[in-house]
Amino acid sequence: MEATEDKTTLDAIHRLMLELAELKGKMKTIKDDLKDVAEQNDEYRAVQEELKEAGVKRQTAKKMLEADKDYQLINSELEELKFKFKDLQEIMSHHLVTYFSETQNTQITDDQGETRSVILKASIGKAEALFDVKKAN
Repeated sequence: MEATEDKTTLDAIHRLMLELAELKGKMKTIKDDLKDVAEQNDEYRAVQEELKEAGVKRQTAKKMLEADKDYQLINSELEELKFKFKDLQEIMSHHLVTYFSETQNTQITDDQGETRSVILKASIGKAEALFDVKKAN
């Protein structure tokens, strides 16, 4: 019976993948249509031009800031903290998946006694290229 459930689940995944791809295509078409309508609006085009000019000024100011030693020092510290934070998030994710695998619990109590949900997330990745024997030789 489990093999049938697996097949049904796999069939559902395949159907959803097709439906998601179709909807993604439709959304792209509608976004393109919206962009075309917006670009035909004079007021919108004027504001877009102002934003473009402001963006150039912002880039100039940002380059001046990036040349400042104090800015560089503080920014470097921030980048190190971001890296450490991301690393700790990945470690936490691994531990939460392990916790769920071992206990099947979707809640955990933190050290202050608050109950928190364990959120497991899965998504489909990009298609992997098949190994080409000709390219390997």
